[in-house]
Amino acid sequence: MRTTIKDIANYTGFSVTTISLVLNNKADKIPKSTKDTILEAVERLNYRPNQLAVGLVKKRTQTIGLIISDVSNVFFSTLAKGVEDSCRRQGWNLILCNTNDKHERDMSYIQVLADKGVDGILFCMARDSAKKKAKESIQLLKKLKIPFVMIDRYLEEADCSSVIVDHMQGGYIAVKYLLSLGHRNIGCVTGPSGLEDSRERLKGYKKALEEYNIPYQDEFIYEGNYDRESGAGAVEFFEGKNISAVFAFNDMSAYGVYNSLKKKGISVPKGMSLIGYDDIFFSEILDVPLTTVKQPIYEMGVESVKQLIEEVESSEGSRKCIVFQPALIVRESAGRGPERTEEGSGYPKEIG
Repeated sequence: MRTTIKDIANYTGFSVTTISLVLNNKADKIPKSTKDTILEAVERLNYRPNQLAVGLVKKRTQTIGLIISDVSNVFFSTLAKGVEDSCRRQGWNLILCNTNDKHERDMSYIQVLADKGVDGILFCMARDSAKKKAKESIQLLKKLKIPFVMIDRYLEEADCSSVIVDHMQGGYIAVKYLLSLGHRNIGCVTGPSGLEDSRERLKGYKKALEEYNIPYQDEFIYEGNYDRESGAGAVEFFEGKNISAVFAFNDMSAYGVYNSLKKKGISVPKGMSLIGYDDIFFSEILDVPLTTVKQPIYEMGVESVKQLIEEVESSEGSRKCIVFQPALIVRESAGRGPERTEEGSGYPKEIG
C-alpha cells in the first residue's frame, strides 16, 4: 500500500498539519528536532506525495502530453528527445503518445491525456489528418480547454500556437539547387496532399521551376506517405519519364528511392540525383551520403516546450507561431545534370 501522510502521523505521533507544513517547507516555527523526526520517517516509510492529489490542490500537474505520429521515424524520436530534455531541465514531466499515424488515435490520446490531468499538449497530428480530421482534433482540444501547441504538421486556421519550419523555402532551396546543377526534369515524391507541410514544400518546388521558366508537369509528381515504401513506389512511377533527379519530401522517402534505384542497378548520383528532407542522422552515413534539407528537429522540440509552458502559465495564452528556417546540406547524392557541363556547383556545404 502507498504510504500516506496519515501513516507518517501514526508513526511519529505528530499531527497531519505539522507533517504537511514540514513537507511543504513551511515549518518556520516548528522545532528542528520535530522536522528531523518527520523527515526520517518519510525516508524510512518511503513516502512520496500523490501527484494527482497535489495537482488537484494546485490545479497544476507539471505534466505535458506529447502526441507524435510515428516514434520509429527518426524525425519524431529526435523531436521527442528535444521535448523530453527540455521538460527535465524545467522540472516538468512528459507523457509520450504514439499514434502510428492514425487520426482516431489522435482523438483517443487527446481524451486520455485530458483524463490524466496534463497541463498542456504538444500535438503533431497523424499523416492521415486531412483538413476535416484536423479540425476535429482541434475542436476536441478546445472543447476540453487544454492549452496546446502544434508541431511541424499544423492547420493554418487552428488559431493556436505552433512551432513549424518554412517548408516552402525548404522545397525552393532543394529544387533550386538541382536546377543549378543542370537538372530540368525533376521528379518529386511528396507527402500526403492533405498535410499543410507537404503542400508548402510543393509550392517551393513550383516556385523554383518558375524562376527558371520551366513548366510544371503533373507526371513528375508522385504522392507518397513520408515512408520508404513511398520512395520505392515513386521509382516505379517515374520509370520511362526521362527524369534526371528526384526530390523526396522526407529522408525516409529518399531512402526508399535510393534502395529501389540500387536494386535496379541505377547509381546515385551518376544515374540519378537525389535530395531528401529532414537531415536525420542516417542520411550522413549512407553509402552515398544524402544531400538533404535540414530541419532543426531537436531545437523545435525544445522551443515547443517553451511555448507550451508560456501558454499554460499565461491566463490569456501566447498564440505565437515560431517559424524555423531550413538549410540545404550538400553531400554526395546530387550530381551534375544534362544541362550543366562545368565542374562544381559553386555552393557551400550549407545553404540557408
